[in-house]
Amino acid sequence: MQELSNGIASKYEEIIEKIKSFSDEYLNEDYKNICVLATETLFLNYEEQFKKGKSFSWGAGIVHAIGTANNLFDSKEKPYIKVADLYKEFGVSSSTGSSKSKEVKSLLDISKDNNKWIIGENKDAEASEGTMLKAKEEVALTMNDKIEEDKAVKDETKVPFKFAVHKDYIMAQRTIEYAWRQKNYKNKAKYAKEALEVYEDCADAYIILSKDSSLNNNQRTELLEKAVNAAKNLLRIDDLKNAPAELLRLKIARQLFGAKYSLAIHLWEIGEKEAAIENALEILEYDEKDELVVRSLVVNWLLIEERYEQLKSLLEKYEKDNLAAIHYSRVALLYKINEIKAAESALRRAYKRNPHVIPYILKQKRVSSTLPNLIRFGSEEEAMKYASLGLDIWNDPKMLQWIKEKKKEFDIINFS
Repeated sequence: MQELSNGIASKYEEIIEKIKSFSDEYLNEDYKNICVLATETLFLNYEEQFKKGKSFSWGAGIVHAIGTANNLFDSKEKPYIKVADLYKEFGVSSSTGSSKSKEVKSLLDISKDNNKWIIGENKDAEASEGTMLKAKEEVALTMNDKIEEDKAVKDETKVPFKFAVHKDYIMAQRTIEYAWRQKNYKNKAKYAKEALEVYEDCADAYIILSKDSSLNNNQRTELLEKAVNAAKNLLRIDDLKNAPAELLRLKIARQLFGAKYSLAIHLWEIGEKEAAIENALEILEYDEKDELVVRSLVVNWLLIEERYEQLKSLLEKYEKDNLAAIHYSRVALLYKINEIKAAESALRRAYKRNPHVIPYILKQKRVSSTLPNLIRFGSEEEAMKYASLGLDIWNDPKMLQWIKEKKKEFDIINFS
């Protein structure tokens, strides 16, 4: 699920509305289009920065940054406006407007040398309009890969990878936010369908529609595959292995990772375990941060399917990971391949990291029907989350007896 903050979406709309009204009164259609394009690019790629500062400060900064590159403040040019009047119309001080303009220029690499942000050399209205229309058609998924190599380095620092989407995508995502907030499926589906009408490659909409209880497994699979394909279309890639690493680090890539995650879980539930594991492993390969914590799921699946060599490699990758699922999966693996001494050492470390897990393994505690959203390493909530993934691998009576005995030893040592 990729939800958009209601506050950030409202801020985006407020900025767009102010830029449009200001442009209609003081500038022209060309300026309006390119400033909207800049706002969309900022919104998508730099949401955390976008959260800081007031809407009109961003609006003033965007117009000033674009205006500086296009000679807006040269009285010999048309349109023309004084910098002080610009700030006055946006209701910001000169220091605030100037500071935000510098930030915008830095984030978007706005300068007279970057043609992406230049309206037109001779301000030819017709030519400029054609240029902007073309930009608007391409903005659905334009990557800033046309910048020449010598422009990719500025003060010996590579310009950040930029990515822009069509405004319809942003509006569709806001509709999706409302959909996720609905309490019943009927309302969720209503908003999901509305989002698809606005933007057909809305992966979250397909994920929501796949939750219809009347669907059979094949229909649900089809919708989740559509979600994956929609996310690929959004990123303009045919395969993760062909995607630029910089692209996959952006927030927009969560669409694809989230869709593949939903598909993987569904495939596992309907018994297509091989496909489920492959989808999960692909996410881990390309999602550097693993914000969905797919690793906690896939290590469990690999244990159940007895794909021990593959699991060994994965656990080596996460050798320093503090996640309970990683620690306890390592214990289970070592026990199952009969490396008991190593398993005991691993269990001691796992127990030290999170002692709350063992009562769930021994079925002394049950998982709550409502899982917490915020989870800390070593907490009861983390233990509960691990148990919710399924404890099938701990069903061996001998293994459980071994766990009981070792827990007693650890408790005695700790008590002493």
